[in-house]
Amino acid sequence: MSVTMLWRGYDQAALDRQYNSRGTVPDVTVYLREYAERTVQAKAALACTENIAYGPDADERLDIYPAYPGTGRNAPVLVYLHGGDWRALSKEDSGFAAPAFVQAGAMFVALDFSLVPATTLPAMGAQVRRAMHWLWQNVAAHGGDPQRIHIAGHSSGANLVGQLLMTDWQREFNAPADLVKSAAFMSGLGDLEPVRLSFRNEKLGLTPEVVAEVSLLRRGAVANCPLLVAVGGNETEDYLRQSREVADWWAAQGKHAEFFALAGRHHFDAVLEWAEPASALFKAQCALMGLKPGFNVHL
Repeated sequence: MSVTMLWRGYDQAALDRQYNSRGTVPDVTVYLREYAERTVQAKAALACTENIAYGPDADERLDIYPAYPGTGRNAPVLVYLHGGDWRALSKEDSGFAAPAFVQAGAMFVALDFSLVPATTLPAMGAQVRRAMHWLWQNVAAHGGDPQRIHIAGHSSGANLVGQLLMTDWQREFNAPADLVKSAAFMSGLGDLEPVRLSFRNEKLGLTPEVVAEVSLLRRGAVANCPLLVAVGGNETEDYLRQSREVADWWAAQGKHAEFFALAGRHHFDAVLEWAEPASALFKAQCALMGLKPGFNVHL
């Protein structure tokens, strides 16, 4: 009996294994619980303005963890877009990195947006674009510098980072072309075609047209900002390949790209290394924001 190869030599069963991140760890809830518990701790320890509306939809809300508490000085703004297969998690799971970046001198922003099946990936991208435009217009009132907005996303949130990099801010929003000053693309996928071909599409409903619209490696980017690409060293072969491909593609266009294969990390804890002040990834993120990781604000 012949076996049909669907993607880069993978048959259906092998492709499904490559794109089943939850199947690579014994218990994913350990990490999901850590995201949430650390977010609760961050909200207790830091000044946090919660549930700010950036658009008309009930899901269009964000939390701001300001830098330099009480001083009113402008700070670089780091916007985090959570993962969850476009179907789960929220800003209540997204503040785990806030203490590290606030203490380094950044404002940290965690976004909420609608999730599948209530929305589509392009509509989700439109929401986060609205959030970025709102921040550009309003973040100064919260102590952030609208000229220094940086973005980071993990897993499906990295796809949303990709959609932001596709955005023509001048044409679509009458905003600066370089509204996004840098981006971090963590445990993400530059091409969603293998996701469409995998078991995951039963829940996502991707079409070839949507894949072409929201895949960074298919649609291309407008942004010219520096890009950090990080992936767990223990992630699946195709996740590793896609991450390297995104970094190489960015660099081939003459843009600054740094690639991190995080030794001993998997899909769900790679992002925790980004929140670890001793890590090279954290230091690289701070460098892009013009910060020194050793700086410590009195909170």
